[in-house]
Amino acid sequence: MALRVDYLAKETGYNLIRNPSLTIATVLTVAVSLALLGSALLIRSGVDGLNVRFQDDVEFIVWLDRDATSEQVSIVERALNDSPLIADSRYITRQETFAEFQEFWQDSPEIMASVEPERLPTSFRVIPTEPDLEVVEALAAEYRLLPGVKEVDFAGEFIKQLNSFTRTASTIMLVTAAGSLVASSLLMYNSIRTALFARRREVEVMKLVGASNSFIRIPFIMEGLVLGVIGAGFSVLAVFGLNRVITRSVEEAEIGLFDSFALQQSDLLPIALWLLVAGAAIGAVGSGFAVNRYLDA
Repeated sequence: MALRVDYLAKETGYNLIRNPSLTIATVLTVAVSLALLGSALLIRSGVDGLNVRFQDDVEFIVWLDRDATSEQVSIVERALNDSPLIADSRYITRQETFAEFQEFWQDSPEIMASVEPERLPTSFRVIPTEPDLEVVEALAAEYRLLPGVKEVDFAGEFIKQLNSFTRTASTIMLVTAAGSLVASSLLMYNSIRTALFARRREVEVMKLVGASNSFIRIPFIMEGLVLGVIGAGFSVLAVFGLNRVITRSVEEAEIGLFDSFALQQSDLLPIALWLLVAGAAIGAVGSGFAVNRYLDA
């Protein structure tokens, strides 16, 4: 028995509106589970971008004691110039440090008034040849031991903590999303089973007049497919909205390091595509199991 497109569209639409409460519940469950999955992917992509930004623009600062002698400064400078792992280094005077301090605290005049250039330390701004986190850590540990060095600062510890936090958060979200996806599949299964039970007499009549199982199965699988794609569509909107919130937060914070944490619209397209495919798969697989169980019973 041939399956016409108009019949398929009519039967699918009829199944969707037959039980609106179950349809809405199924769509919302799929949307929530895929939104969690999309958020986890969004966070991981943002952290990957942040790591790339860190590696492309890595720099560490060798802070000197305020009372460091000129000989100690020369020792540190020679160590930096002689190291094959250092691409460039620049000595920052107290006046330059004070100028940066004024620029950073320009909105807090009371803090600016409490600091004088003589109270600020000098430093070296260093760019390594290899922007690997372990290499930078090793260099920092080496230069901390030099005479006249007070501290060596770099973003490595922050990047580690951020990676640890975001990995934990995204893993929790992935586990939660996996549980929600299972719940979505079960709800999709029950939704299609309910639709089949409501139309059991029609199904029996179709069998009696020679309709094949494939002819009966396809409209219900299409129903599940449509429900899954609609739910995935809502999850895509949620992910785009979350990225917009992150983008605004980064812009308001005015911290250049975090610019790469907010993804561009083009970077979101692969995530959106995966969510739509996942929604379609949930709908097709869940409804397919339901129809097969019913027809084989």
